[in-house]
Amino acid sequence: MEEFEIHRLGWKAFQDLCVAIVEERSNRTVQTFLPTRDGGRDGAFIGRWDGGLKGNTTIQCKFTSKPNQNLTLSMLVDELPKAKRLARQKLADDYVILTNHTITGASEAKIRKAFEGSGVKRCRVFHRDWIVARVAESPRLRMMVPRLYGLVDLEAILDRRAYRQAQLILSEMGDNLQKLVVTDAHRKSVRAISDHSVVLLLGSPAAGKSTIGASLALGANDIWRCSTIKSTSPEHLERHIDPKGGQFFWIDDAWGSTQYQRDRVEAWNQVFPLMQGALKRGTRFLLTSRDYIWNSAKAELKLQAFPILRKSQVIINVHDLTLEEKARILYNHIKLGDQPTEFRERIKPILPKVAQNYNFLPESARRLGTSLFTDDLIPTQSGVIDFFERPTEFLEQTIEGLSPAAKAAIALVFLNGGRVRSPVPMDAMTAPAAAFGANTGRVRDDLQALNGSVLNFAEDEDGPYWTYRHPTVGDAFAAHVAKSPELVELYLAGAKPETIVREVVCTGVEVRGAPVVVPPSLNELLVGRIASLAGYSLVSFICYRSNVAVTKLLLEQRPDLRNRIGAFSTPLRDDIDVDLAIALNRCGLLTEEERSEFVEAVRQSAVEEADDSFIEVNEIRELLHQQEYDDILLEARDAWLSDIDSHVRKLRSEWDTEYAPDDYFDKFRNAVENFTTALGTNIKQEEIKAQVDSSVRSAMLRMYSDYEETPTVTAPLQQSKSKSDSLEELFRDVDE
Repeated sequence: MEEFEIHRLGWKAFQDLCVAIVEERSNRTVQTFLPTRDGGRDGAFIGRWDGGLKGNTTIQCKFTSKPNQNLTLSMLVDELPKAKRLARQKLADDYVILTNHTITGASEAKIRKAFEGSGVKRCRVFHRDWIVARVAESPRLRMMVPRLYGLVDLEAILDRRAYRQAQLILSEMGDNLQKLVVTDAHRKSVRAISDHSVVLLLGSPAAGKSTIGASLALGANDIWRCSTIKSTSPEHLERHIDPKGGQFFWIDDAWGSTQYQRDRVEAWNQVFPLMQGALKRGTRFLLTSRDYIWNSAKAELKLQAFPILRKSQVIINVHDLTLEEKARILYNHIKLGDQPTEFRERIKPILPKVAQNYNFLPESARRLGTSLFTDDLIPTQSGVIDFFERPTEFLEQTIEGLSPAAKAAIALVFLNGGRVRSPVPMDAMTAPAAAFGANTGRVRDDLQALNGSVLNFAEDEDGPYWTYRHPTVGDAFAAHVAKSPELVELYLAGAKPETIVREVVCTGVEVRGAPVVVPPSLNELLVGRIASLAGYSLVSFICYRSNVAVTKLLLEQRPDLRNRIGAFSTPLRDDIDVDLAIALNRCGLLTEEERSEFVEAVRQSAVEEADDSFIEVNEIRELLHQQEYDDILLEARDAWLSDIDSHVRKLRSEWDTEYAPDDYFDKFRNAVENFTTALGTNIKQEEIKAQVDSSVRSAMLRMYSDYEETPTVTAPLQQSKSKSDSLEELFRDVDE
């Protein structure tokens, strides 16, 4: 039998494990209680479990942090009067003791006799070996309590392939797994990945998205025996999707780590149909994103090709934490962090107030438990509360207080877009070392010294690499760099061109999360570094990050970019080259010939494809003269609005049976609404809409006969929640 070191769980996590075991075996929800007013019950339910009696069951958990301590009756004498009272109230027909203590046969007999003598009808004791056996045999339990993965040799419970993949996931997590608290967001995520095979975790920076994501990836590896792959881009995902299915893809920061990466949208739109097809073959997808990045991305992603992402059930806001969840997260990070006992003693009385703070973030809790981040922190209530209310400022102060070699080590990662392969070549260290006046040998030493606090040494399928311990480190270092023109120049001179074009913005342009603003004095250096990139990357840069001066310089060096204006795809609102025409028009750089080609593209898309982009998108409409706009509307009326049935048949013939028919025609309905409104009295609006309803309804009836819904495999769900009680009790041993 495999030995799980459950004595390292902590008393509250052990209680959660016991509840999960009972729910697993009894198939019913367990009511749990915090210890100050538990009335002698850690848990309770009505019903039968493992051949127990009908009626009420009381569960009592007995935890020890010592690995081989025997349970004796003397350790339970305080529970006997409570058990007697519960028996009189008919709340303990069945009295179950779950413990991670070992126990002798003689002690078990004495305990059972004493409790049954107090009035309970039946007392049973389940000790450490029994609990370990239940955990070892059940991946469902391990998924409900993912901290267990950090308390066992994974090679003993996973096959060789799954073990290797689990090791890669754990290298990304660092020690976060040991501190993980199963929150309501985690439970909802398990439900979503089980019911829909997809989950999108949203949250603000430092809210704990990646930690939940990694724990789900471990669980999927274990319970479904999926081939787990950490994807870094849509291109990587496309290369690795197996037509046979049975995979689990974890895509962290899918549309950008600190800012929305618009230049990746087209690649995502192209891979969505493959993802939709993979769902049918049992592949699952876990995606994470900062909430503000998702809000920008969803407006430009073609979600009709991956419609599951429209469902609210698969979009989980991980920052919606309950008070108890915050308190338990804080407890784990302080208890299992590297702070000295004196520091933990001083902040212990403050912790309940910290958990109640509106600005609480899991990452801030981790930093409070890590001594590197608290050198300048005064451990008073106002000081610790301030630490949570101004996390970015405190992180920037930490970085500013580091040695030159440590700053150079972070700069090394920063210059390589947040990830640098190990072993790091010496020439890669030269520029960051010189910028901060450090010796390259010291930089290598400080890479190791910062591992686990500011930086993280991880591994993927291509080998080991260095990255940020948390993406907010990149945010803070960017703010540090932005304060010095010399460091901005270092970044432009040393970073990879493909990184630069996705990270910087020009003066006067705002992109939330963009780390570096390029001053006018460095425009020529910027253009010189990026001008050789592929046209698509430069077009995206011009559209969303460039100003007039830099755009002019780029077009002088890359006149071929203008050739992209003229050949557009439908719908126009989703074509990056349309955005290029809009950007050039905004800068006063669009020629009349180019504008005329654009107008012709608008006409064709509206007349032949019912594309309403020129009606909905003001920037497109502004490129048309009023007469051109009116003529296109009338031509569309005569082309397809007068023959709705034919157009619906055309759309139905293009439908892929991999997709649910539910919202397939929504886009067309919206186009009809826009065209009829714009045409006004030139068309019989109600008659057209009635014809659309009839044609679409008839088409969908035929489509549903060809559609097969994706089957699902249910994962475990822990339903119980603790009753609210004193926070002080949760932190009772945080300083021990």
